[in-house]
Amino acid sequence: SVYFIPSVMSLEAFADGVVALHQGARAVGGVFGIEIPVTEKHIRQYSKQILLYKCFGLGLLFMWACVLDSTLGCLLTLGTMTQGVALALLVRKVLSERSVAGVSRKMLALNIVATTFRSQSTLVFHGYLPYFGVGEVLFPLFDLCVAAIAVYLIVLTYRYRHTYNGESDSMWVFWIAPLALCVGYLTHANANGNRYTDWMWMSAVWVEAFSMLPQIWMSRAGCNFTGVTSHFVALVFVARLMSMIYWFESYTQLALHQYEWGVGLVSWFYPGYSVLAAHALQMMSMGDFMYFYLTSAASRGSILAMNGKLEL
Repeated sequence: SVYFIPSVMSLEAFADGVVALHQGARAVGGVFGIEIPVTEKHIRQYSKQILLYKCFGLGLLFMWACVLDSTLGCLLTLGTMTQGVALALLVRKVLSERSVAGVSRKMLALNIVATTFRSQSTLVFHGYLPYFGVGEVLFPLFDLCVAAIAVYLIVLTYRYRHTYNGESDSMWVFWIAPLALCVGYLTHANANGNRYTDWMWMSAVWVEAFSMLPQIWMSRAGCNFTGVTSHFVALVFVARLMSMIYWFESYTQLALHQYEWGVGLVSWFYPGYSVLAAHALQMMSMGDFMYFYLTSAASRGSILAMNGKLEL
């Protein structure tokens, strides 16, 4: 990237570089009769978000260069990376506006619980990690970064407690962890060869399946979503979709195998089905929000979504 070093040294230099690229793009577009509606004012106003997305793009290129022979294997790590970018957008929004309006504290807590369960497996064993070398290091690292950002956001919800929508963040979530532990115990695989860590990993999958419900609940309770909050939910949806694609192609690796006398090798695929069911459940729970999000994007404005207002 031509303007990567200046953007690290100075945000203003980064904005100048993006404006220069924008002017060049408008000039080229004018030749072909293509109008670019974005103005220089918009670029300077949202320069921090643009820088964040740029760093994410550079990270994506780095991962692509590292895993040219394993495109599917990077999806799981890329999904975690996308979730980290989504949470970083929330941090930037909260710090700039000094407000946590529209942010669910319970959603953040569930993400921390999921990472706590999963890290007991991924930090010790490699049974559920992406099957390329870099992923065995990057995935746990990004996972811990996601948890650290979530902890910081929870701290911010107490710092700016006067803006926290506690009356909208009213979903009862204490049933989620016990349910996930029960389902995880009944359906866990044995990729680690360790019953406890296999159990914790599957439990994390099911906690994550319900982790966005409090955020969606806030919209149903009448809480308005600003542009950044809407983009956050959409990015999490993309992250979970990447994970679902990975496990749709790899769920057979979670199969349990047992040799039975007179029958031969018998395989049970219910651990993989459990992982796919958890991802499908989360996709369905976020489906109505994504419908309103895409409708709002198409109308380039804001619409009434569920019982609240969704803005882009």
